[in-house]
Amino acid sequence: MKRFENLPLSKFSRFRIGGPAREIIIAENRNEVLEAMEGNFSVFGGGTNVLFPDEGLDKRVIFFQGGEFHVDGEWIISDAGVALEKIIEASLREELAGIENLAGIPGTLGGAIYGNAGAFGSEIGPLVREVEVWKEGRVHRINKPQFGYRDSIFKRQGGIILRAWLKLKRGTGRERKIAEERLRIRARKHPSSQVACAGSFFKNILMPDGRKIPAGRLLEEVGAKGLRVGGAGVFEKHANFIVNTGGATAKDVIRLSEILKERVREKFGITLQEEVIIVEDP
Repeated sequence: MKRFENLPLSKFSRFRIGGPAREIIIAENRNEVLEAMEGNFSVFGGGTNVLFPDEGLDKRVIFFQGGEFHVDGEWIISDAGVALEKIIEASLREELAGIENLAGIPGTLGGAIYGNAGAFGSEIGPLVREVEVWKEGRVHRINKPQFGYRDSIFKRQGGIILRAWLKLKRGTGRERKIAEERLRIRARKHPSSQVACAGSFFKNILMPDGRKIPAGRLLEEVGAKGLRVGGAGVFEKHANFIVNTGGATAKDVIRLSEILKERVREKFGITLQEEVIIVEDP
């Protein structure tokens, strides 16, 4: 366990934005997370899908990054702090199928479950059979938790994800090629890991018949590419990414997102919803 006081959250965020936290703890396994949960605290994973406030947070901030996992037949049992890419690589190595479409999604397993991460028509939710959570002062397990589009029972009702049980299936031998193709597509269209960005900023539009309208397509049609507010700008290759071009503040990002939402609302009558979690200090 590593402890820091009054360090800027920007150092722990992929957006590289955020003021100081009263205390930051890097917990490297489940037990360290439980040990650190006292007083006023919040728990995050890899800091990949969040926007921290410019003012910082007057609380203990715990980043769950690390832990143990193993493969048992078609099951993967993992601490929530394990990087999702490690779990995907293990599944490919063991010739398991079901998670290969998520290749390239950054962050931890816990963060992926919390937001029901997905790509290329797949989501992690259907793979999750059981989750161990801390809630209201105790640890318990949730069997077959409920998920929605970029949503979960944990996002709606709270709870700190500690561990999860994923059920995959035997592969056909094509899973690694599929994962590699997903990575190539991401490399062409998405910001690289060196770019300060929190991932897709808005959710795609879920239609009543189940179809999804890509938010990036709507944003491109309203001229989003090239827009900037302060140090925050729309990524030139994909309009659904806001990047920190240098010195961006959370206020810059929020103001730019408001402009984008207003343009889409005016042209299409659709209100975009943020996929990135905007953190506030209550």
